[in-house]
Amino acid sequence: MEQTASLSTSTVFTKEDDQRYQQLTGLYIDGKTDAAQDIEFQKLRQKKIASRAEREECIAQLVKEITEKNISFAELIQAGLQVPEIAELYSDSEILKTAKALGVTPSVKSAAVSQPKMGGKKREVKGYIKSINNPDEAGVWRAGPPSFFRDEGGLDAYDQGQSIDKWLVDPKDELSKIKLLKNLARKFAKEPNPEQLGDIAPEAYAK
Repeated sequence: MEQTASLSTSTVFTKEDDQRYQQLTGLYIDGKTDAAQDIEFQKLRQKKIASRAEREECIAQLVKEITEKNISFAELIQAGLQVPEIAELYSDSEILKTAKALGVTPSVKSAAVSQPKMGGKKREVKGYIKSINNPDEAGVWRAGPPSFFRDEGGLDAYDQGQSIDKWLVDPKDELSKIKLLKNLARKFAKEPNPEQLGDIAPEAYAK
């Protein structure tokens, strides 16, 4: 059987990275990180996202190999397939199951795994709370909320049980949203309602 080309990966989110990320996540949500920890947290977060993207590409590539050759994962290993670290604990059934959950099809290109594009100049928004009147203005909750958040009715909106998503730089960023909601919950001594939580699971908010 012809030897299968090795798959390689350049971004691995290690156990040590994950442990540190979990530590910083708790501090970040509670607003207790300093400037250096903020930078470290964001770097680890980007590394985790990049590692997840590479893992998905590796899984897709392995599924393609298995599908095209109509052999088992074990046989591919015997044929010389070198499995990247981020996929080494997956059996063939787990790979197929995971790929199905990711919506991956065997038609995905079998190119070598490449690092997700992170380059290029990108405007960095300094903060996770943005002004709805001036989207280029953003800030963070330190001793209190940014003045624009208060002036634009953000505090009143939360107190009245309304969603505060429109003041978030990225409403889909669960960590930032939880961080803002926890600050508001402490200020008003009441927890967010289901509408304010949105897609955030109560368990995730309670961590």
